[in-house]
Amino acid sequence: MLNTSYVGRSLPTTAPAVITAESVTRFARALGMSDTDAVPPTYLISLTLPAADPLIEDPDFGLDFSKVLHREQRFAYHRELRAGDRVSCTVTVESIKTVSGNDLLALRTDVTDEEGLAAEVWTTLFVAGGEA
Repeated sequence: MLNTSYVGRSLPTTAPAVITAESVTRFARALGMSDTDAVPPTYLISLTLPAADPLIEDPDFGLDFSKVLHREQRFAYHRELRAGDRVSCTVTVESIKTVSGNDLLALRTDVTDEEGLAAEVWTTLFVAGGEA
């Protein structure tokens, strides 16, 4: 069971990371897209998922990643991101709901750049209860 006292908590903001043309190209190719200068809409998962690592590594939170199933992902862009942009991520635990002994963990990650909020990414994870 996840520690529900974490609801509402935000992790420390990550150090700025540069979106490189190489990382955009690799991500696009992995999706079967042709080379593009545009950042694919789902690219931010490559930055937001690692930003949540402190939760995975925090024994007090109680997340056993071997019991996690990715349930849902949503993105809201406030402006277009491009290679060369420097962005930081702040992950917030929005909710933890227990259903039939399993947890649904909802995270929101604010992605900011020099101009402010550039995008929001919502991730919902299903965390199986009981033995692995």
